[in-house]
Amino acid sequence: MAVPPVRPIAERRIAQHFIDAGAVSMADAIRYAPARPGRQHAFERLKGADVLKTDGQGKWWLDEERWSSRRSDRRTRVVLTMLAVAAAGAFAALR
Repeated sequence: MAVPPVRPIAERRIAQHFIDAGAVSMADAIRYAPARPGRQHAFERLKGADVLKTDGQGKWWLDEERWSSRRSDRRTRVVLTMLAVAAAGAFAALR
């Protein structure tokens, strides 16, 4: 049974919230208080990765360049993992 990737989904929903609110620069920063524990953890991860930045007064904004880079890095890791699994499977099948 497949399990949805909860962490990326929570991060994507938070990023979309900021994009929808137009909070993509310091001048447009907004207050954000996650209601769910999973979203709180995702919020902390995005702050730690400098994807979400503060104006120093409790408001946050999304750095779109860093967000795009984070998503691209995640896709690269997924593709490399899939290739490694496929290579291991092919190697096992040939033995």
